Amino acid sequence: PNSELEVAPDRVIIWFSESIEDSFSELTVLNAAAERVDLNDSSIDSSEPSVMSVSLPPLENGTYTVVWKNLSSIDGHKVVGSFVFAVGESLSAHAQIYPDEQPLLQTVVDPWLRWLIFISVALVVGGLTFEMLIGIPTIYSDPVKQRWVSAAIVASTFWSRIAVASMIVLILALLGQILQAVSLISGSFSLIPDFGILKSVVLESGWGRFWMYRAIVAIGMGMMFYASIRMSRSDDIDEENQDKSAGSLVGDSPATQVVIFLGLVFLGLTAMSGHNAASPVEIRTLAIATDFVHLVAAIVWSGGVIYLTFSVPIFIKHLGKEGASKLFEKAIDKFTVLGVISAGILVITGLFSSYMQVTNPVALATPYGWFLVAKLVLLIPLFTIAGFNGFKLVRRFSSDGQRLLGRSLVAESLIVLLVFITVGWLASLEPARQYAGRMGIGVSDAVVHTDRDTDTHFDVTIHPAEVGENDVTVQLSEPGGTLVQNAVDVRVRLKFVDDDLGEQLVSLEEDEGGRVWRLKGARLDIAGEYQAEVVVLRSDSFDARTAFRFTVFSSDIAADTIEPDTNTANLLFGLQLLIIGGLVAAVAFRGIFTSSVFSYAGVQWSLLTPGSIVVALGLFMLLNVQVLRIGFPENLRNPFPPTSESVAIGEPIYVGVCASCHGDNGLGDGPVSVGLENKPSDLSVHVPLHSDTILYEFIRDGIGVGMPAQGDLLSEDEMWHLVNYLRAKFDNR
Repeated sequence: PNSELEVAPDRVIIWFSESIEDSFSELTVLNAAAERVDLNDSSIDSSEPSVMSVSLPPLENGTYTVVWKNLSSIDGHKVVGSFVFAVGESLSAHAQIYPDEQPLLQTVVDPWLRWLIFISVALVVGGLTFEMLIGIPTIYSDPVKQRWVSAAIVASTFWSRIAVASMIVLILALLGQILQAVSLISGSFSLIPDFGILKSVVLESGWGRFWMYRAIVAIGMGMMFYASIRMSRSDDIDEENQDKSAGSLVGDSPATQVVIFLGLVFLGLTAMSGHNAASPVEIRTLAIATDFVHLVAAIVWSGGVIYLTFSVPIFIKHLGKEGASKLFEKAIDKFTVLGVISAGILVITGLFSSYMQVTNPVALATPYGWFLVAKLVLLIPLFTIAGFNGFKLVRRFSSDGQRLLGRSLVAESLIVLLVFITVGWLASLEPARQYAGRMGIGVSDAVVHTDRDTDTHFDVTIHPAEVGENDVTVQLSEPGGTLVQNAVDVRVRLKFVDDDLGEQLVSLEEDEGGRVWRLKGARLDIAGEYQAEVVVLRSDSFDARTAFRFTVFSSDIAADTIEPDTNTANLLFGLQLLIIGGLVAAVAFRGIFTSSVFSYAGVQWSLLTPGSIVVALGLFMLLNVQVLRIGFPENLRNPFPPTSESVAIGEPIYVGVCASCHGDNGLGDGPVSVGLENKPSDLSVHVPLHSDTILYEFIRDGIGVGMPAQGDLLSEDEMWHLVNYLRAKFDNR
């Protein structure tokens, strides 16, 4: 992007941040007159679906604009963008063809469709889970409490009608999503879509196939839920004859477990087509698994809260205050346990997902970040009310808490609805890290570095630290601010960290009487991390040096400039498992440590066993990240910039293990070299030829029979410091 080329390229290749759909993505190249000049053969790489390219004919000198339009195969989002390059001349800013600015949302209804889907699934799956895990064990725990059963059947019948309506809303919302996708492709909205485009979206795109799977599962849920209703009662139940009615709770039907299983499948498909599914491939499985667990915890807890909100007035009406009080104490005691575990899982998995989608705190200053903060703010009163209901209010129900409990549950349910609104918007918005990277949020206008090496103070500025031309300014001073008088030359090397591009030391021009040295127009053509090395050559004393790393930003490319770190993500996932497992295990001991709060006595092994297993998995993950490194690719990358401190650490290592063969000056004339069959290499010749990684491997593994391996004698850090010494001493390119 923004390159000035002497020779015209024969192909343009773009790497995107996630997989894209070939059928709905296009790459075009336009000249200054907005005429298409490419060969109209843009395509996706068959081995890497995030790469798109287009061929070019021989181009005349001029400025060209590359415009891309793509459709994500993961979440169905459509993105447009552009950048320019010039051939045989300087870039002409007025010659760029600007596409329409990318909208904040795909459509204004998208977050609301997602909200309806989440709420509908919560009502059906969460409500059934509540009946199966909480309601049934409670009402059937005392065979003499027949009135409990009758009241529960009435509540279940009332809830089932709401759940049926929710299933209809779920299917309609899914239909709305596919109509929305077709309208984005066709460019116009219609209730009767173009069936050719509809077929292409559903069958030829990854997002469309996931939509089809979810739609099939949703229809299956509806059918099995209807079967559950029919199997749960022999006659219709209404409030007038509820005491005479026969049947059971909907959750007591054999088909209920099928509905819940299909609901979990639906949530799994949702996680596989959400933002976390677009994470870097190395940590994608961890991100999707976390998102799935997060969704399950949210659906189970929120569905239970809404179910309680509807059922409490029914139980009070049919059982009276005293009878309802005894029932609620038993039911809410169980639900509180489920709520504590679910709330803990929500917070922990939410933090992991926040790291995946935000990564850098500066990215919170984005639309996604604002809704994420809003969600976190809403969780505070939600957890507060839930704790008050579970630990305080229900235990004073028989005295004065009847009306307050109903109002409190309504408030809790309303906050749940608000939380799901933020979730719908979060699922619709571009992730914070991608938006921030694309818009340059948190990117400073220049990189400023200060350092001191013995009696030389450095003030280094690189402006604007973006892809293209950059100016480097070095200010030198001695202690007290006096001018460095003996600087013969000041050199800088701007090295791309992730690959060796053969960058050389370049001399700067002296300005302001030697106080300032400048380099204008230094080209940095790749976005990513760079390393700046500054060397001051002095006539009558040792050279001074400093080094630092900085990130070069480009607003004109689609690749992520803010990405979650693989090691950090694995570490957080291990901590996540450890904390969740510890929470579940702690709840298992509630009967021992908090018997006054919970009615359960003793240790609940059904929670302790899985909690212990999850803790063990978390500990293994942490150990693997820090020590074992099983499944991690070897990432040989110099972790230390070649600062004066690093070079000073490497110097005695060179003297101890290298100088005997290579000599003090690296000429291969050390005292031991005389008796060697193969003369040691001249380091001033060979060090400039190899990258830091290759030098590290030479030191660690040796070279044939001539140079012994040092991997067993030196630590990794020592070998990298030695590499920096070799680079500083013998690489004067």
